[in-house]
Amino acid sequence: MEARQSAERGPLKKTGPFVQRTAAFLYPLTVMKLRIVAASLIAAAGLGIVGWLEYSATRAELLRLLRDQAQSLRQTIAAAARSNDAAGAQAERQVSERLLDNARLLAELDRRHALDQALLDQIAQRNKLFRAAVFSPAGTRELTTAGAGGGAGPGYGLGPGGRGFPGGSLLQRVLSGEEPELVGQLHTARWGGGARVAAGVRRANGGAIFLNADATEIEALQKQVSLDSLLRDIAASTPQLAYITLDRGGLHLAHGTLPTAMRSASEDDTVPAIVGATQVAERQRAISTGPVLEFAGPMTVAEGDPAMLRLGLRLDGLERAERRLSLGLVVSLTAALALSLLALGTIWLRQAYATLSEKHTRAEAALRRRDRLSAMGELASTVAHEVRNPLNAINMSVQRLRREYPAVAVGACEEDRTEMTQLLTVVEGETRRINTIVRQFLDYARPPRLAPQPTRLGEDVRRLVEALRPFAESRDVTLDADVADAAEMLADAGQLRQALDNLVRNAIEATPAGGRVTVMARSGPKEHTIEVRDTGGGIDPDDLPRIFDLYFTTKADGTGIGLAVTQQIIAAHGGTIEVESKPGQGTAMTVHLPHGAAAA
Repeated sequence: MEARQSAERGPLKKTGPFVQRTAAFLYPLTVMKLRIVAASLIAAAGLGIVGWLEYSATRAELLRLLRDQAQSLRQTIAAAARSNDAAGAQAERQVSERLLDNARLLAELDRRHALDQALLDQIAQRNKLFRAAVFSPAGTRELTTAGAGGGAGPGYGLGPGGRGFPGGSLLQRVLSGEEPELVGQLHTARWGGGARVAAGVRRANGGAIFLNADATEIEALQKQVSLDSLLRDIAASTPQLAYITLDRGGLHLAHGTLPTAMRSASEDDTVPAIVGATQVAERQRAISTGPVLEFAGPMTVAEGDPAMLRLGLRLDGLERAERRLSLGLVVSLTAALALSLLALGTIWLRQAYATLSEKHTRAEAALRRRDRLSAMGELASTVAHEVRNPLNAINMSVQRLRREYPAVAVGACEEDRTEMTQLLTVVEGETRRINTIVRQFLDYARPPRLAPQPTRLGEDVRRLVEALRPFAESRDVTLDADVADAAEMLADAGQLRQALDNLVRNAIEATPAGGRVTVMARSGPKEHTIEVRDTGGGIDPDDLPRIFDLYFTTKADGTGIGLAVTQQIIAAHGGTIEVESKPGQGTAMTVHLPHGAAAA
């Protein structure tokens, strides 16, 4: 068990009492306070790390949701584009099949010789055919409808290569018998514009019947009029979507609030190149309503038909979430810091209360000690007057008896003379002892008066150790001094030597043979320190609070005055004595003397 005892610090006459109390109250933080501070910092750091991780995780989750939303929109638009293409192809097939059926009907009527100009016009009008023509095996027109695009009547022929009919090359293949029936691709009309599609069948006599139909609706689907509507609806119904653009071939579709640098596809030269079907580039851009996160990349619609899709998703929600998280993190850290400060303040107040209680206890003890000293001072005056006078009379009487007794005791035997001499010696010795006790009592009752002068602490301690070394050697105790770091100080050298002499002698007497006593003196920026450490048996914890009390001693031949006087001298210098003792491991007494304190 480790025990500590400190003697109170004496008054500093050159330092104000407020400064003294403030310096004592703001003494360096104890280990408990440092632990509380460290725990608070660790807790704050932990909360900061947890908050940052939560912030990062939430932000990553929101970005993941934005990516998922962008991916979902990309998939929806790609599916819509493919559906639009499929719808256009389906419509084209339906128109082609209808044309082919009408051509077969006319071929069957022609085979039965029932087809004439009137019936041809009627069927063309009923089935909304743009033009119908019947060709001879030589490729000349035998019958034809005027149609919306006009044209020649019978006798209008085909030149080499099929010129003169939009489906001339197809007509050549049918007339030659290469294909008995076929449907042409969607094409643009030569006259009047618009989209057309042609179909033809071979006549029984070797000629051909060709029909031409209006394919404007099919062309509208293929130009993705419906996809543009879909993009417009998506942009209008998705608040999170700032803008959407689609570049497919020569087609550019754009809806929403576009960035200034991307008003058209040709103006935006920062679009990543199409490397693979899964490459999507992310970047943050600014529009008039705030920042957006753009996802730009290729979109697969049909093989060999690349498209570039850009989606600008607003970051308003992400920024609001970041602000909420940041505010929550600040509030959490503030609350943690406030709680830590509250805990630290509570500990500090408890320790301050304990310190004040300890100081109050010490002040009460010092007050009681001063009261006792005052009473002892008054008593000492009486004792000095009432005791020393009788002692002097007794001492003088003893001296007279020692001189005159041999002359008056002529008839006394030798044995009586010897006994008388012994009795006189005893009385004389006890008289001196009582006088010594009275002198010590007076010395303790009167506070020491200092005569401070500049003194070399290291040299004084070294001289003291050298003076006591024979006493230590007589008890087989090693006595060492370490004064390399000691500097000059202002003190009453004589009284300080008396105080240190008591400490070193007690340490030597408490150390068994073969032990060691070390005296260390050092000067710091704020105080001088003198430590006397021994390897003796230590002080019992129950006795530790009483070692500076007058007449308290654990030695058989001790008076209990030495440490009390030592404490008075150190306190008069404005210092303190700290005692650290471990039973069985020795004792260390440390004297703290502030700079300039001895100038009092």
